[in-house]
Amino acid sequence: MTELTLKQQQKASAVLDAAEALFASYGYHAVSVRDITGLAKVRLATVNDLFGGKEKLFYEVIKRRAEVVNALREERLAMIDHNESRGKQAEAIIAAFFDPLLEVSERGDGWRNYLRLVNQMVGSRSPVLINVIEFYNPITQKFLLALHGLYPEIPFPEFLRHWQFILATYFSVFADNFRVNSMTRGEVQSSAFSETYNAARVFVLGGLRAFLAQSRD
Repeated sequence: MTELTLKQQQKASAVLDAAEALFASYGYHAVSVRDITGLAKVRLATVNDLFGGKEKLFYEVIKRRAEVVNALREERLAMIDHNESRGKQAEAIIAAFFDPLLEVSERGDGWRNYLRLVNQMVGSRSPVLINVIEFYNPITQKFLLALHGLYPEIPFPEFLRHWQFILATYFSVFADNFRVNSMTRGEVQSSAFSETYNAARVFVLGGLRAFLAQSRD
Protein backbone atom coordinates (compact mmCIF):
# COMPACT_ATOMS: atom_id res chain seq x y z
CA MET A 1 0.00 0.00 0.00
CA THR A 2 1.14 3.57 -0.71
CA GLU A 3 1.52 6.10 2.09
CA LEU A 4 -1.91 7.19 3.32
CA THR A 5 -3.25 10.26 5.06
CA LEU A 6 -4.52 9.87 8.62
CA LYS A 7 -8.12 9.81 7.41
CA GLN A 8 -7.28 7.17 4.79
CA GLN A 9 -5.47 5.11 7.43
CA GLN A 10 -8.55 5.17 9.63
CA LYS A 11 -10.73 4.05 6.72
CA ALA A 12 -8.24 1.37 5.74
CA SER A 13 -8.16 0.04 9.31
CA ALA A 14 -11.97 -0.08 9.44
CA VAL A 15 -12.09 -1.93 6.12
CA LEU A 16 -9.40 -4.41 7.19
CA ASP A 17 -11.22 -5.14 10.46
CA ALA A 18 -14.54 -5.58 8.70
CA ALA A 19 -13.10 -7.81 5.97
CA GLU A 20 -11.28 -9.93 8.51
CA ALA A 21 -14.41 -10.47 10.60
CA LEU A 22 -16.57 -11.29 7.60
CA PHE A 23 -14.03 -13.58 5.91
CA ALA A 24 -13.59 -15.44 9.20
CA SER A 25 -17.33 -15.95 9.60
CA TYR A 26 -18.46 -16.63 6.03
CA GLY A 27 -15.39 -17.34 3.91
CA TYR A 28 -13.68 -15.22 1.28
CA HIS A 29 -15.96 -16.14 -1.62
CA ALA A 30 -19.22 -15.62 0.26
CA VAL A 31 -18.36 -12.05 1.27
CA SER A 32 -18.93 -9.18 -1.16
CA VAL A 33 -17.19 -5.83 -1.25
CA ARG A 34 -20.55 -4.27 -0.43
CA ASP A 35 -20.74 -6.43 2.72
CA ILE A 36 -17.31 -5.21 3.79
CA THR A 37 -17.88 -1.52 3.13
CA GLY A 38 -21.30 -1.73 4.77
CA LEU A 39 -19.82 -3.08 7.98
CA ALA A 40 -16.92 -0.63 7.84
CA LYS A 41 -19.33 2.26 7.11
CA VAL A 42 -17.36 3.57 4.14
CA ARG A 43 -18.15 4.16 0.47
CA LEU A 44 -18.29 1.14 -1.85
CA ALA A 45 -15.38 2.52 -3.88
CA THR A 46 -13.10 2.64 -0.82
CA VAL A 47 -11.89 -0.95 -1.24
CA ASN A 48 -10.75 -0.28 -4.77
CA ASP A 49 -9.36 3.17 -3.94
CA LEU A 50 -7.28 2.03 -0.96
CA PHE A 51 -6.49 -1.60 -1.79
CA GLY A 52 -7.07 -2.13 -5.50
CA GLY A 53 -9.81 -4.71 -5.13
CA LYS A 54 -11.02 -7.57 -2.98
CA GLU A 55 -8.08 -9.96 -3.59
CA LYS A 56 -5.52 -7.31 -2.67
CA LEU A 57 -7.58 -6.47 0.40
CA PHE A 58 -7.43 -10.13 1.42
CA TYR A 59 -3.65 -10.00 1.01
CA GLU A 60 -3.43 -7.02 3.36
CA VAL A 61 -5.75 -8.69 5.89
CA ILE A 62 -3.36 -11.62 6.10
CA LYS A 63 -0.15 -9.59 5.90
CA ARG A 64 -0.75 -7.30 8.86
CA ARG A 65 -1.06 -10.16 11.33
CA ALA A 66 1.02 -12.93 9.72
CA GLU A 67 4.12 -10.75 9.88
CA VAL A 68 3.63 -10.24 13.63
CA VAL A 69 3.14 -13.96 14.27
CA ASN A 70 6.14 -14.95 12.17
CA ALA A 71 8.37 -12.47 14.01
CA LEU A 72 7.37 -14.08 17.31
CA ARG A 73 8.12 -17.50 15.83
CA GLU A 74 11.58 -16.44 14.69
CA GLU A 75 12.39 -15.07 18.15
CA ARG A 76 11.40 -18.30 19.87
CA LEU A 77 13.17 -20.52 17.39
CA ALA A 78 16.38 -18.59 18.06
CA MET A 79 16.01 -19.19 21.81
CA ILE A 80 15.95 -22.99 21.64
CA ASP A 81 18.65 -24.66 23.73
CA HIS A 82 20.66 -26.87 21.38
CA ASN A 83 22.24 -28.66 24.34
CA GLU A 84 18.92 -30.37 25.05
CA SER A 85 18.12 -33.84 23.74
CA ARG A 86 16.75 -34.20 20.23
CA GLY A 87 13.31 -34.97 21.59
CA LYS A 88 13.23 -31.87 23.79
CA GLN A 89 14.45 -29.70 20.93
CA ALA A 90 11.79 -31.12 18.62
CA GLU A 91 9.09 -30.26 21.16
CA ALA A 92 10.56 -26.78 21.55
CA ILE A 93 10.45 -26.25 17.77
CA ILE A 94 6.76 -27.16 17.71
CA ALA A 95 6.11 -24.82 20.64
CA ALA A 96 8.04 -21.99 18.97
CA PHE A 97 5.81 -22.24 15.92
CA PHE A 98 2.41 -22.62 17.57
CA ASP A 99 2.61 -20.97 21.01
CA PRO A 100 2.57 -17.47 19.45
CA LEU A 101 -0.93 -18.24 18.17
CA LEU A 102 -2.21 -18.62 21.72
CA GLU A 103 -0.36 -15.47 22.74
CA VAL A 104 -1.92 -13.28 20.06
CA SER A 105 -5.38 -14.79 20.62
CA GLU A 106 -5.41 -12.93 23.94
CA ARG A 107 -4.95 -9.55 22.24
CA GLY A 108 -8.58 -9.09 21.24
CA ASP A 109 -11.35 -9.97 18.82
CA GLY A 110 -9.40 -8.92 15.74
CA TRP A 111 -6.74 -11.51 16.41
CA ARG A 112 -9.39 -14.12 17.14
CA ASN A 113 -11.02 -13.36 13.81
CA TYR A 114 -7.66 -13.74 12.08
CA LEU A 115 -7.09 -17.13 13.72
CA ARG A 116 -10.56 -18.31 12.72
CA LEU A 117 -9.81 -17.22 9.19
CA VAL A 118 -6.49 -19.07 9.07
CA ASN A 119 -8.13 -22.20 10.49
CA GLN A 120 -10.62 -21.95 7.64
CA MET A 121 -7.76 -21.59 5.14
CA VAL A 122 -5.92 -24.68 6.44
CA GLY A 123 -8.47 -26.97 4.80
CA SER A 124 -9.16 -24.83 1.74
CA ARG A 125 -8.16 -25.30 -1.90
CA SER A 126 -9.17 -21.81 -2.94
CA PRO A 127 -6.88 -20.25 -5.59
CA VAL A 128 -6.92 -16.97 -3.63
CA LEU A 129 -4.57 -18.61 -1.12
CA ILE A 130 -1.78 -18.43 -3.69
CA ASN A 131 -1.74 -14.68 -3.06
CA VAL A 132 -0.73 -15.10 0.59
CA ILE A 133 1.42 -18.21 0.44
CA GLU A 134 4.56 -16.11 0.94
CA PHE A 135 3.51 -15.54 4.56
CA TYR A 136 3.23 -19.24 5.33
CA ASN A 137 5.48 -21.46 3.23
CA PRO A 138 8.93 -19.91 3.96
CA ILE A 139 8.49 -19.88 7.74
CA THR A 140 7.01 -23.37 7.71
CA GLN A 141 9.90 -24.63 5.59
CA LYS A 142 12.37 -23.14 8.08
CA PHE A 143 10.78 -24.97 11.01
CA LEU A 144 10.48 -28.23 9.10
CA LEU A 145 14.15 -28.06 8.16
CA ALA A 146 15.02 -27.46 11.81
CA LEU A 147 13.08 -30.60 12.76
CA HIS A 148 14.61 -32.63 9.96
CA GLY A 149 18.06 -31.44 11.00
CA LEU A 150 17.53 -33.18 14.33
CA TYR A 151 16.38 -36.41 12.67
CA PRO A 152 18.08 -36.58 9.26
CA GLU A 153 17.52 -40.33 9.13
CA ILE A 154 13.76 -39.76 8.79
CA PRO A 155 12.71 -38.86 5.22
CA PHE A 156 11.73 -35.19 4.92
CA PRO A 157 8.35 -35.98 3.28
CA GLU A 158 7.42 -37.85 6.46
CA PHE A 159 7.99 -34.71 8.52
CA LEU A 160 5.81 -32.78 6.11
CA ARG A 161 3.03 -35.37 6.35
CA HIS A 162 3.01 -35.30 10.15
CA TRP A 163 3.26 -31.52 10.16
CA GLN A 164 -0.15 -31.41 8.47
CA PHE A 165 -1.65 -33.35 11.38
CA ILE A 166 -0.06 -31.00 13.90
CA LEU A 167 -1.17 -27.94 11.94
CA ALA A 168 -4.77 -29.11 11.70
CA THR A 169 -4.90 -29.97 15.40
CA TYR A 170 -3.53 -26.69 16.69
CA PHE A 171 -5.53 -24.48 14.35
CA SER A 172 -8.73 -26.33 15.26
CA VAL A 173 -8.25 -24.84 18.74
CA PHE A 174 -9.05 -21.41 17.32
CA ALA A 175 -12.06 -22.39 15.17
CA ASP A 176 -14.45 -21.24 17.92
CA ASN A 177 -17.35 -22.90 16.11
CA PHE A 178 -19.54 -23.59 19.19
CA ARG A 179 -19.89 -27.31 18.45
CA VAL A 180 -18.21 -28.35 21.67
CA ASN A 181 -20.51 -25.94 23.54
CA SER A 182 -23.61 -27.76 22.32
CA MET A 183 -22.12 -31.21 22.84
CA THR A 184 -21.29 -30.45 26.48
CA ARG A 185 -24.31 -28.22 27.18
CA GLY A 186 -21.99 -25.31 27.82
CA GLU A 187 -19.59 -27.07 30.18
CA VAL A 188 -16.82 -26.66 27.61
CA GLN A 189 -16.56 -23.40 25.69
CA SER A 190 -15.04 -23.22 22.20
CA SER A 191 -13.82 -19.72 23.06
CA ALA A 192 -11.69 -21.04 25.96
CA PHE A 193 -8.57 -21.14 23.81
CA SER A 194 -6.05 -21.60 26.61
CA GLU A 195 -7.68 -24.74 28.02
CA THR A 196 -8.25 -26.22 24.57
CA TYR A 197 -4.70 -25.39 23.50
CA ASN A 198 -3.26 -27.20 26.52
CA ALA A 199 -5.33 -30.28 25.66
CA ALA A 200 -4.18 -30.07 22.04
CA ARG A 201 -0.54 -29.85 23.21
CA VAL A 202 -0.86 -33.18 25.05
CA PHE A 203 -2.40 -34.74 21.94
CA VAL A 204 0.21 -33.29 19.56
CA LEU A 205 3.24 -34.15 21.66
CA GLY A 206 1.99 -37.70 22.17
CA GLY A 207 1.79 -38.12 18.42
CA LEU A 208 5.14 -36.42 17.87
CA ARG A 209 6.89 -38.71 20.34
CA ALA A 210 5.39 -41.78 18.72
CA PHE A 211 6.53 -40.55 15.30
CA LEU A 212 10.05 -39.76 16.47
CA ALA A 213 10.35 -43.05 18.36
CA GLN A 214 11.56 -44.64 15.14
CA SER A 215 14.78 -42.70 15.75
CA ARG A 216 15.91 -42.91 19.36
CA ASP A 217 17.99 -40.29 21.21
